Amino acid sequence: LTLSHKTRGSIKVSAHQYIGAFIPHEQLMPHITVQTVIKDYCKLRDYPYNGHNAKNILALFNLRKHYNHQISQLTPAERDLLKMAMPLILRTDILILDNPFTNLDQQQAKDLRVLLKKISKELRTSIMVTATKLSAVEEFCDTIAIIDEGMIISIQSYNAMIARELDQAKLGVTVAEPNYAAKVIEDVFQVPARLCGDQVIVSLKPDRVQDVVDALVNAHITVISAQRVFRSLDYQYWELINSRKKYY
Repeated sequence: LTLSHKTRGSIKVSAHQYIGAFIPHEQLMPHITVQTVIKDYCKLRDYPYNGHNAKNILALFNLRKHYNHQISQLTPAERDLLKMAMPLILRTDILILDNPFTNLDQQQAKDLRVLLKKISKELRTSIMVTATKLSAVEEFCDTIAIIDEGMIISIQSYNAMIARELDQAKLGVTVAEPNYAAKVIEDVFQVPARLCGDQVIVSLKPDRVQDVVDALVNAHITVISAQRVFRSLDYQYWELINSRKKYY
C-alpha cells in the first residue's frame, strides 16, 4: 500500500469525491493481513471501515477466504484482484484500472471481464480500463477512447466501431490457386484483390459471395471457403495512429 500523508483540502473529479485506481506495480506489505490492509486503506481515506461490506466485496473477487491471510500468502494474481477490490469497498464512483489483466491467466481474465460488467451495473460504478490492446477490453466495454501521446484522438461507442467496420467489411475467399483466383476476380469484377496466404481479399460486399464463387468455379478453381473479413479493433487502432503520424 503506497504510504502518503494528507495535509488539507479535498479533491473531486467531475463532482465525484471517491476515485479508485488500480496500479499494477503498487506494492502491498507482505507481512500484514488482508483485513489490516483494508482497514488502513479506509483510515487513510477517512472512510468508515465496515467488515461485513469488505467481506462482500472480497467475495466478488473470490478473495473472501483470504480475509485473515497475510499478503505473502496470496498469488500475484490475487494481489492484483485485491488492489482492484479495495477501492470498491469505499463505494468508489469511478474506478480506474491500468492494464488489469497483466498477471491473470486466461480464465481469470475472462472471469474479471464478466465481474467488471456486473460491478458497473450493480454498484453503479463507472469503470475506466487502460489497455495496450483493444482486444483485451472489447468484450465488456461500452465506449472506447484512443489516446496517442497524451491526446484523445477518437472516442466512440463500441457498437458504433463494430457497426462501421461491418459496413466496410470485405470478402475473403480461400482457394487452391490464390494467384490465379486473384487475377480472375480482378478481371471479372474490376476490383483490386490482395493475397493473404491462400486467401484472396476483395473489396466486395459479403452478399456477392455467390457471384465470386461462381466465377471461380467457372474458371476451374477449387474454392475451399468464403467469408466476411473485417479489421479487428487493434488493427483499427494502429491504422488510426499511423494515419495521424503522417501529418507530423
